[in-house]
Amino acid sequence: MKRILGKIVLLWAVTAMTLFAATVTARLDKNEIFRGDTVNLTITAEGDQVKFPVITKIGGAPVLGTSDAQHTTIINGNVSHSVSRTYTFAPQKTTKIPPFSVDVDGKVFKTDPLTVKVVKPTASKAGAPYVLELKLDKKRVHVGESVRLDLKFKQKRGVKADKVEITPPKLENFWVKEISGAKTSIEGDYIVKTYSYLLFPQKPGDYTIPSVVADVGVRVKRQSGFGGAFDDPFFNDPFFNSFVTSIEWKKVFSNEAKLHVDPLPGNLEVYGHFTIKADVDKKEVAAGKPVNLTITIEGEGNIDDIQKFDLDIPDAVVYADEPKITSRLENGKYVGTFTQKIAIVADHDYTIPPISFTWFDSKTQKRVTKKSAPIHIKVKGGGAKATASKPTVLASKSLEKELHEAASSQSSTSETSGKQEAEVSPAEKYLWMAAGAVLGSLLTWFVLTWQRHPKRTSHPKTLSSRIRRAKEDKELYNLLLPYAKEGELIETALRELEENLYKNAAHKIDREKLAAYFEEVLGL
Repeated sequence: MKRILGKIVLLWAVTAMTLFAATVTARLDKNEIFRGDTVNLTITAEGDQVKFPVITKIGGAPVLGTSDAQHTTIINGNVSHSVSRTYTFAPQKTTKIPPFSVDVDGKVFKTDPLTVKVVKPTASKAGAPYVLELKLDKKRVHVGESVRLDLKFKQKRGVKADKVEITPPKLENFWVKEISGAKTSIEGDYIVKTYSYLLFPQKPGDYTIPSVVADVGVRVKRQSGFGGAFDDPFFNDPFFNSFVTSIEWKKVFSNEAKLHVDPLPGNLEVYGHFTIKADVDKKEVAAGKPVNLTITIEGEGNIDDIQKFDLDIPDAVVYADEPKITSRLENGKYVGTFTQKIAIVADHDYTIPPISFTWFDSKTQKRVTKKSAPIHIKVKGGGAKATASKPTVLASKSLEKELHEAASSQSSTSETSGKQEAEVSPAEKYLWMAAGAVLGSLLTWFVLTWQRHPKRTSHPKTLSSRIRRAKEDKELYNLLLPYAKEGELIETALRELEENLYKNAAHKIDREKLAAYFEEVLGL
């Protein structure tokens, strides 16, 4: 009897240890998926203090999200705690999941290794209730050349589909633009809905456009538990259906498609057919006032890949806006307009150089370069026309030359009128010499000051007060533009003003701070 009782006690102790000892398990909600589907890996630990591993990747696939759950169990008065953490990921190939370490109440446990199999989807076939077809309008294109992708979802007449969700194609090395507005048509026994996209390849090579998936949902009735009370036609409407029905989902896959992309010659990035022009709002302007240049490129092709233009005009302040691009589909072709505005400020005559644009032409299949005509700008009230080599020094030399010629002329006159000079008394002579010295000092000070601060000739000292009084952003923008390179404060103000004027921003510009900067730092 004692021996039997001992066995029972031992069996109870082992059972208790088995029930309440810390355990760690790992499981997958799916062991086999199609590429693109997500998988949930859930690690569960029983214990009071659980430290889960930090997992950012599983088998090379990034973790898309995590969630936690807790569960408490009471058996015969004994309480056990269970904690779970779920990691969501989307493997692109069959993946072996390694063991993970979990700290439970100070002890480290390892999960068992797992495997998730990624299988290749089977394309839907003609005659099936639902068919998804993928079609490209070209099999060979250049980098930047558009290729149209049509996805046709076919639903057989009489077959129900309460919800259809099609995942848009996600392609590396392609820029994808959806063509708005799906088209509905009828093909034989099928009702067809066509979704269209434009693909713009960014790199050359041979590509496989992968299968696209459509999730088809059909609403089915749940077991209500009311003995068919909800079968009455009275309850057959969306409101009641939401309580007594659920949606069952089915995946439908399309075929794959092949595409060859040829490189553009000379490392070109833009493909299509375009025109270019450059216009200014004025060809004659006062010194220190801006001339607004507008660059316009129109045509068909990958116009979104045209890069921003920059100008280099000696001794001029150039401020270039970000380009604006509008596009549309016209007769099956992707067409658009590229517009960029550039403000130029200078205190001398200058020439806007030709704007050059190069692309690979879709009509001639050749490299094409087009240039706008140079534009000559006359600046009123400014200095002489500047060149690339120290225009300020050239201007000061011109003034020095005039002073030198005046001095030479005075010297020549004094030499030819020796008799008159002899008649001047010594007191008068010294008086004239003193006056000449003072006048020479003043002239020298004026030349040096003008050379150091050339902009003061075209901007009075009241500039700070004009900044304070500027009511409109455009007025303040024009006042600051000639000084765009005079400090970070002015650059920031110009950028914010541009966003206010052209991007509907609402930056508040501190005019008092700007005016103080002009007074204390620039002396204007």
